[in-house]
Amino acid sequence: MAAARRIAAEYRVDDLNLVKPGIGETTRVLLRRVPWRVLIDGAAGPEVDHVRLLAAQRGVPVETVHGLPFRSVGLVRRLAR
Repeated sequence: MAAARRIAAEYRVDDLNLVKPGIGETTRVLLRRVPWRVLIDGAAGPEVDHVRLLAAQRGVPVETVHGLPFRSVGLVRRLAR
């Protein structure tokens, strides 16, 4: 939880529910939500290849973050109400 809070603060995400850590959550964000950025750990291997592919197909920027405590994190765009 602390890592998600740090990521939210660093990327100026005001709602912790918009930070989706882990490969599964990142995949769901790319398939079903409106992401604005994907973070991938610098040490991640082929287990995130599909995340990179989905992000490229959707035009979502992928940022490599060394020392990320998750293999990947999806940051969801807040939609206007």
